[in-house]
Amino acid sequence: MLLQQWKHARPVLLTQVAGRLERRLAAPEDDLAQEMTHDLEMNFNKIAPFGKEDTAKELQDHAAKTQDTLVDAVENAEVAEIKRAVFRALTRLRAATIKEFDTIARLETQAIDAYNDAHHYRAENPLAHLHEDEAPVETDKLKSFH
Repeated sequence: MLLQQWKHARPVLLTQVAGRLERRLAAPEDDLAQEMTHDLEMNFNKIAPFGKEDTAKELQDHAAKTQDTLVDAVENAEVAEIKRAVFRALTRLRAATIKEFDTIARLETQAIDAYNDAHHYRAENPLAHLHEDEAPVETDKLKSFH
């Protein structure tokens, strides 16, 4: 009789025995987590999809286009910031250059004024008239020309 029962019994795999043993040794939290996961999987499988596939594609395309627009906006903002920084640097450089040229011009003008105050051309270079080197007319031998 035992032999007949054994012939009709389903064979038990070693993995099934190990699984049963693990379930007996597992903590109750593990069972609860497994049950919740199973419930979620079952509920998601039962939910019917809403909308159409082209709706999802449209939404995806719109999201991609929006992201492209945002990336373009960020790039434009970066370009504007670079331009602003370059313009500001060049403006400062221009201001510094103008200031240096103004300083040079002021110093040159001051040097010219100082030289002019210290030197008088006519005092240093007297005017020599030609007639001063000639003899007076009265002493000229050829009075007939007079």
